[in-house]
Formats: sequence, C-alpha cells, structure tokens
Amino acid sequence: MSGLLPQLILVGVAIAANNLAVSPALGAMAPKAVWPRILMVFALFEFGVPLAGAWLGRHLAGMVADHAAWLGPACLIGLGAATIAITRRDGPDRDRLARSLTGWGALMALAAGLSADNLLVGVSMGLSGLPPLALAGTIVAFSVSFAWVGLAAGRTATRNWGRAAAIGSGLILMGLGIAGLT
Repeated sequence: MSGLLPQLILVGVAIAANNLAVSPALGAMAPKAVWPRILMVFALFEFGVPLAGAWLGRHLAGMVADHAAWLGPACLIGLGAATIAITRRDGPDRDRLARSLTGWGALMALAAGLSADNLLVGVSMGLSGLPPLALAGTIVAFSVSFAWVGLAAGRTATRNWGRAAAIGSGLILMGLGIAGLT
C-alpha cells in the first residue's frame, strides 16, 4: 500500500496537466459564472473515463490507441486557434463566440478529446492492479484543482494584459497540440 499513494499522485499530476494547459484559455474567455460548468464537465470526464478504462481491458485499448495520439492534440490546436480568433473580435461577436466555446456541447467535446489518453491510462493502471475508484478519484481531484488554477490564471492574465495574454495562451495551446502530434 505504501507504493500506491506515490503512484496515484504521479498519475494524477500527469493526467491533470492537460487541464492545466487548457483552462487558462477558457478562463481568459469565459465569465466566472461559467466556471462551475467547466469544472463539472471536466470532473465528469476525468472521473468517468479512467474508471471505464480500468474495466474495459486490453482489447479496447488497442482500438483507442490509434485515435488517442491525435485526438487530444487536435483539441488543443482547435482551442488555441479559437482563443486567438476570439481576441480578434470585438464586442458582441467576441462574447457570442466565447459563449459557444464554453457551452455544454463544446466543453463536452473538449473534455472527451482531453480524456482520450485517460482511457488508456485507466486500462493500463487497472491491469497493473491499482484500485479503479482510487485511480479515478485521484485523477479527478488533481484535474479539477489544476483546471481551477488555470481558469483563475487565465482570467487574471486577461484582466491585466488583455489580448496579449489571450493570444499567448492560444499559441501555447497550439504549440502543445503540435508537440503532442510529433
């Protein structure tokens, strides 16, 4: 049991890094009233996907592995491009675009893309004997915490540095996505 906690913490931090990378862009464009929705959708996927993966087994892992390599990075590139596009708009157009990117459907698509690798982590950790609920609970705790920190950082950066911060955040997301593809 003594080796279990460090292993869970390392997995939780590694998986939560995706949420920390994405959430500053969401914090830069989403009003604070939308943050609970963002955190709830992320929590749903971050808990459910590794839990499902832990029970699915090796057969499904082989099928998902073909898509996990490009799905997460593609979501990062898309969010980065959308973040930059939003900064180029003013007034009502910008607000409408930001609302569409932080709506339920868009958030679920983003969370699903970011969680594709969580399925494989769940399968591999489940096969190695980690308790599935402990794994999923650790991942969701780190992911939601990291996402909240990222949302706050994105909001603060946008408030203090405006468009430059949002463009920088978008470029970082696109860079992470491109790096994930290579």
